Amino acid sequence: MWCGQVPLMDISSSAANQCRNENDSVRDVMRGFVTDTQRTLDEAPLSRTQIIAIALTALMGAVDGYDVLAMAYAAPGITEEWQINKATLGIALSSGLAGMAFGSLTLTPLADEFGRRKMILAVLAVMGLGILLTAFSRSVTELSLLRVFTGVGMGALIPIIAPLAIEYSNVHRRRLALAIMTIGFPLGATLGGFAAAALLQYHGWHSVFLLGAAATLGLLVAAYFWLPESPAFLIARRGPRALELYNDYLRRCGHEPALQLPAPNAEGPKHSSYVTIFAHRQWTVTITLAAIDMLYLMTVYYVLSWTPQLIVDLGHTSAFATMAVSLGAMVGVLASLAIGLIGINVPLRWITAGLMTGLSITTAAFGIGGFSTMGLVLLVAVTGTFLYGGTTAINGLIVNSFTVDSRATGAGFVMGVGRLAGVISPALAGFLFTAGLQRPSVSVMISLCTLMAASLVLFSRQLRSVQGDLERS
Repeated sequence: MWCGQVPLMDISSSAANQCRNENDSVRDVMRGFVTDTQRTLDEAPLSRTQIIAIALTALMGAVDGYDVLAMAYAAPGITEEWQINKATLGIALSSGLAGMAFGSLTLTPLADEFGRRKMILAVLAVMGLGILLTAFSRSVTELSLLRVFTGVGMGALIPIIAPLAIEYSNVHRRRLALAIMTIGFPLGATLGGFAAAALLQYHGWHSVFLLGAAATLGLLVAAYFWLPESPAFLIARRGPRALELYNDYLRRCGHEPALQLPAPNAEGPKHSSYVTIFAHRQWTVTITLAAIDMLYLMTVYYVLSWTPQLIVDLGHTSAFATMAVSLGAMVGVLASLAIGLIGINVPLRWITAGLMTGLSITTAAFGIGGFSTMGLVLLVAVTGTFLYGGTTAINGLIVNSFTVDSRATGAGFVMGVGRLAGVISPALAGFLFTAGLQRPSVSVMISLCTLMAASLVLFSRQLRSVQGDLERS
């Protein structure tokens, strides 16, 4: 019996070893297959699904660009109809930006918890309803409150779609994908501005908001049917249906499904996303970016909010002012694309600082004035180049400074703090104008903010490790 058991023990041991080896081989195959699916998404040419998704982020940026500027387009008509002074107008202009700051800070972390797609649909619904109701407002107070409500959605939209654009892209086109998303804002300002100028010639300021509502609600329907969840989010969060949704995305892109989710690039956060963006070594980058964005947007929102009214004050019509601003946005589209194409071999910090410096100079020049009609149009166009190109560049720095699992939260915090400047800047300018300061003084003062932002971008030690290389995100 004893001798007969020895072979049995050897057979059992051999079978167990063989089984373990086979299991290891299966795991190796599965691991390799999973790695291959991720590598396929990173290396394969963009599919139609990915191109449509990136295009939708650009259209969302366009809707956001139009909605942000809708109040500026309508401002001359509102001032004339309701007979309000510039201080009151400044508060009305700032009200939507206050909502944007709140939305950036409170809603964007939910995109890191529950998904990019769900939050995009929610904020588009808020924006569409808010801008529709704004068209029927009957007082400055009512209009301002509705702009706050609309702004909550607008504030969350860009911080969510900025990382989403690069998460849809392959590894070679991420910076270009971000640039395409970013050109949506000036594109919406351009096309929407021309449309608003035409509407203002034959209809009242209410029509400006009705157009924005129709565009936003139409995009909500398109996003519901054609916008997939971010594959990077599914990998990072690994929810109950993550593998199912990830495989659905792979199939829509024309690839084979995965047996299991790829391993995330980094361990997911053990705490909330806000804790992550203020963790050791990360908090200094977060605070520095927030300070830069706030200083930069002090000038940006002064230019966006007050340029139409200041052009009217120079003796031009509201339609001319709107078309001039739209031309500046059109040139900004080209500048944003240029950032995506030529910025690959140039440090993004240098590009950002240069564009910010240019915006500071042109804003001061606009205040000093003395331009002919053609000179004014050219100045607005050059300003658009620096403004929208700088926005593309700073967005690149922001989204590349945070990991996937906290990217929307980080972008939302930085942009939310920045948009506090959007609240302050138009209202501050309105009070300064009402107090008797003239356009040259106010413009030069506010232009200095962007010059300080450029200095921080160029010389800040915290940002030297941020290369802006989205290909390695």
